Amino acid sequence: MTRFYAQGLTFSYADRLILDSISLEFCAGEILVLLGANGAGKTTLLQSLSRQLNPVNGVVGVDGRDIQTMSRRALAQSIAFMPQQENRGTPLRVIDVVRLGRTPHRGWWMPLTGDDSEIVDQSLEAAGLMELRDRVITELSGGEWRRMILARALAQASPIVLLDEPTAGLDLKFQFDVLDRVRQMAKQRGLIVVVTLHDLNHAALFGDRLALLSQRSILALGSPQEVLQPHLIEQAFGVSVVVIEHPVHGTPFVVPLGESRPSETQHRHGKGASRE
Repeated sequence: MTRFYAQGLTFSYADRLILDSISLEFCAGEILVLLGANGAGKTTLLQSLSRQLNPVNGVVGVDGRDIQTMSRRALAQSIAFMPQQENRGTPLRVIDVVRLGRTPHRGWWMPLTGDDSEIVDQSLEAAGLMELRDRVITELSGGEWRRMILARALAQASPIVLLDEPTAGLDLKFQFDVLDRVRQMAKQRGLIVVVTLHDLNHAALFGDRLALLSQRSILALGSPQEVLQPHLIEQAFGVSVVVIEHPVHGTPFVVPLGESRPSETQHRHGKGASRE
């Protein structure tokens, strides 16, 4: 079973501290969701976990090995990373891009085996792209593009999958579809999945554990019930909420509180208002 962890992870841009001594342990078969306001360091943390960025201090380890010492091929065999953005100019087909996920296992010039092709097909199916497999990628919508990058990450068949906003640009159906398929694959394959999300209710539905980032550190870590507390959400996001039980799933359901309009209330019901 793969062990994946971060110890004392610190990152800064020039003299601006972004992450301050973050430590986390990740579990096989689990989805850990990174939450936080814009600028809280979610993407920076995810990129540090995948060696897209190099921290100024701390260690990210896979089975006792510091990822900074691993070859690029060994790192790709261990960690698949789905970025928020990527160059869209190359006129490849969707299936060609997804097949690139097998490169760490086959090399650049080795033909795919039957097992490789099966994994590619499973990844296309998981992302809902089988009907678009021969589409040229320059013709894809933003949502279709996101699903293709997700399929490529899944095709890597790495035990660790890092997803940066995988539902960005997707309509409501595919937001739930993609997250549900990722959850199924995490459970079936025993994957370690770390994902950044903005939607707190999606995090409650699909996350096994949540890590709420604020002020360069982890404000709260635990189950959705433990983390999605009104006072913690207000501290991290600066907005008042109520948290109720989801009527179907029983998970926390976060409802932002709108600002009151005292002038309108007073006009209708307050002192001196006319009544008919």
